Amino acid sequence: MIFVVFLLGLMFGSFANVLIYRLPNNISPVFPRSFCPNCRQPIKWFDNIPVLSFLLLKGKCRRCGALISIRYPLVELAVAIGFSAIFYFYGVSEKFLTISILFFYAVAISGIDIEYRIIPDELNITLFIFGVFLPKSFQNGYLRGVFLSAGAGLAAGAVLFLLAVFFSKIFRQEAMGMGDVKLITALASFTGFSSIFWLIFLSSVFGSIVGIAVKLIKRQKGFTQIAFGPYLCLAAIFYEIFSNKLPHLFS
Repeated sequence: MIFVVFLLGLMFGSFANVLIYRLPNNISPVFPRSFCPNCRQPIKWFDNIPVLSFLLLKGKCRRCGALISIRYPLVELAVAIGFSAIFYFYGVSEKFLTISILFFYAVAISGIDIEYRIIPDELNITLFIFGVFLPKSFQNGYLRGVFLSAGAGLAAGAVLFLLAVFFSKIFRQEAMGMGDVKLITALASFTGFSSIFWLIFLSSVFGSIVGIAVKLIKRQKGFTQIAFGPYLCLAAIFYEIFSNKLPHLFS
């Protein structure tokens, strides 16, 4: 069964690559069919098999010979390995579904945010819809759970928006983009009201660690702007896995 999950992860990883390339360039993720970014020619199905085609083609386009970014097989493998690991620990369960969705979006959002410093609304909106309407083990009814999920997301977005305004005034430059505010809205719709503090706190810790490391490596001074989306996603996955071991502040 885990082999099936691995193959499923490869396919979702391939789709994550489509989102990473197409959404920032305002290209539909559905049409046209897969094509080479260099020669713009359609890619045959047998040249579009996750990881395997990259190896057989030696990382080059069959038509024009242009190099294919190593990002493509790495993203495919990352999602496949991630899905397999989640399945190993949780099996066929609600937890597996929830964390797998968060992980897939984390990969796609991170790939875009790191390179382009944006988080497309298409990803934030669909993630929010999943978080609100995905069937969950609501003890007091599905409809009540829908409102609680939506409320948690909106509350988290409001808190982060106020913090963004506050720190922007302190640093006299934009401290955080609205894409991050929308993202935490979507993430908190999965993780609930009790996660709001932890999403902000953990993402700040993760981001600070990386930011300090970047400053030391590059010997930069002053304020270092980083893509915050990946750390919000990481915080949500961390919370979803370890929430039972964290104090439920504000719950």
